Amino acid sequence: MSLKHDHTAADCCGAYADIGSVISAEDNTLDIDFNAADEAAGTAQFEQLLSRAQARFAEVSGSAQWHAEENAIKGTIVFSCAAERLIFEMGA
Repeated sequence: MSLKHDHTAADCCGAYADIGSVISAEDNTLDIDFNAADEAAGTAQFEQLLSRAQARFAEVSGSAQWHAEENAIKGTIVFSCAAERLIFEMGA
């Protein structure tokens, strides 16, 4: 997820809000990086997350790679829109 910082001020009916972060509608990619005991365990964990996303939303894809030197999985899950990514993150 990438956040674009856009310091926008809104004034309405005497109320003031300073909005510091804007999430782009095209921000539909969730980066997932975590450590695992080995490649099999890391891949299984990533596949479990990907399966949960695909069960909830129709057009979801993803991929991950094992980085042995870091004992880590680094992957991405791509949703059809930012709203789906946000809903998944909040409910995951």
